[in-house]
Amino acid sequence: MQFYFKTAPHTQTHTQTKINPDVWQRTPAAREGGELRSQFFWFPLTDTFGRKHTYLRVSITEKCNLRCRYCMPTEGVQLTPKASLLTSHEIVTLARLFVKAGVTKVRLTGGEPLIRPDVTSIVENLCKLEGLGTVAMTTNGINLARMLPSLKHAGLGHLNVSLDTLV
Repeated sequence: MQFYFKTAPHTQTHTQTKINPDVWQRTPAAREGGELRSQFFWFPLTDTFGRKHTYLRVSITEKCNLRCRYCMPTEGVQLTPKASLLTSHEIVTLARLFVKAGVTKVRLTGGEPLIRPDVTSIVENLCKLEGLGTVAMTTNGINLARMLPSLKHAGLGHLNVSLDTLV
């Protein structure tokens, strides 16, 4: 299993770093309880140029309800097996570790995050993390009218709506 984190420091320069899969392990209990264990972590989260990162983007699904040309090839894509995807508990645990490393903003992305059945629960649990100032989301907006009240109640603070739905 491989994990990536993509962060943007205050300079808005984006970096993507591959986390060594040997660092993050699913323990035997993880398959049942979703425990994610770290052997080490960076305090504070700093890149090789000495910039501190406070913004984390988490893709919570690779599925989408649109087929945008730039994102979805005509032949489709092979989806990751469900057993290899992070559970909602693992997403919140991972975010908690990043918050302890100085992250103050988490943005949920996808695919389309609003098609994940437990998205409201993920938002609610992220909003409970001490030290996390902002929970945001990027969506295509198709399911937004139906889900916005529950997302707002769960604590979602910022929302970007992609304009792909206008094409």
